[in-house]
Amino acid sequence: MPAGASHAVRLVPPGLEPTLSATSRTVPDVLRPYRELLATPGGLAFSSAGFVARMPISMIGLGIVLLVVAHSGRYGLAGTVSAVFALVNALSAPAIARLVDRLGQRRVLLPTVVLHSVWLVAFIALVSGGAPTWTLFVTVIAAGIFEPSVGSLVRARWGHVLGSGARLQTAYSFESVLDEVVFVLGPLLVTVLATQVSEQAGLVAALVLLLAGSFALTAQRGTEPPPSPSHGQGRRSALAAPGLGLVLALMFFLGGVFGAAEISVIGFADQAGHKALAGPLLACYAGGSMVAGILYGAVHWRLPLARRLLLGSLAMTVTVAALPFIHRTGVLAPCLFVAGFGIAPTLITSFSLVERLVPTAQLTEGLTWATTGIVVGFACAQPITGRLVDARGASDAFVVAAFSGALAVLICLVGYRRLHASGSQAHA
Repeated sequence: MPAGASHAVRLVPPGLEPTLSATSRTVPDVLRPYRELLATPGGLAFSSAGFVARMPISMIGLGIVLLVVAHSGRYGLAGTVSAVFALVNALSAPAIARLVDRLGQRRVLLPTVVLHSVWLVAFIALVSGGAPTWTLFVTVIAAGIFEPSVGSLVRARWGHVLGSGARLQTAYSFESVLDEVVFVLGPLLVTVLATQVSEQAGLVAALVLLLAGSFALTAQRGTEPPPSPSHGQGRRSALAAPGLGLVLALMFFLGGVFGAAEISVIGFADQAGHKALAGPLLACYAGGSMVAGILYGAVHWRLPLARRLLLGSLAMTVTVAALPFIHRTGVLAPCLFVAGFGIAPTLITSFSLVERLVPTAQLTEGLTWATTGIVVGFACAQPITGRLVDARGASDAFVVAAFSGALAVLICLVGYRRLHASGSQAHA
């Protein structure tokens, strides 16, 4: 060791040593926690099934837009139908999750995915047949009601198999990385199928993946969390858990960051005359998050969850705040990659905090509420950002993402003590 090196190490503030040591680790060392995680009995099997089953979350919204535009030529109608689907699903998912906690994953997931599939097939048939507009909304609302939050089910399984601790953080990191893979591959798959095969093919493929993954997931009974029959009408919602309302508000504004960034990037590419670059640019954003998620999950953190949440939100906001000053796609791509570094750590910490805040019997519902916050924030930010793209240009529209991030940081600051106290307590 060079002279003075030991003194340099002592200058690192307490709690940040893991970050420093992680930078000197080799790739095999960084991936070792994931190899150990996937060696957990049943872990690879149910995580793989969950990955397949949640591919549609990045496919159905875009597939709806492509199908409606192909038959009506109306982007406004297509966007409205897609937004209605997303919002209805976000609001109904916690109720389905509550049933899952009460009755078990198998008893709830199988009938809901079948009902979802039936209504989505009806929607495809009506659009293709030129049916009245009101029928499209009826069927898409019904389909949205019954689409389950598969990601929450998979994370609940990890919680059941591993319990609390560092390995559960690694599991949440791994699932967040898979989420980013889903949002890289899904839009590409649905676009190719809808444009090169048929306008219905993208949605049909999404249905096949959902059904195959869901049946494979429910077939694995050994890792399914036990139902809690007492978790019924006489018990309060997971929202009553101390601190969960703050996390939900935080997730709403994180969703605002994602929704605003997506619309801004699409508008940026279009206004630059390179509309086809929107996909690769968004892939850079997701790619940065993917890399950060892998590194985050490989570290055994000493910092408390509330502080990690604050630092993650701050890093995400600071990096996004630079985007309104960029006017060239060649510069935007690496900046988006860097901006993505704040996403996965913030989401992973949020899910870990939810796991601490809610009772074990309500874990699926609590995780689903967190996802709902993201989806609602995403859907609310997109029309605001779209109008700003039209009025001021895409670069200025990135301000919406920065503003949403700043509000997320504010929530962390205002609620820091409460989140820290609640997150330090073991759930019942």
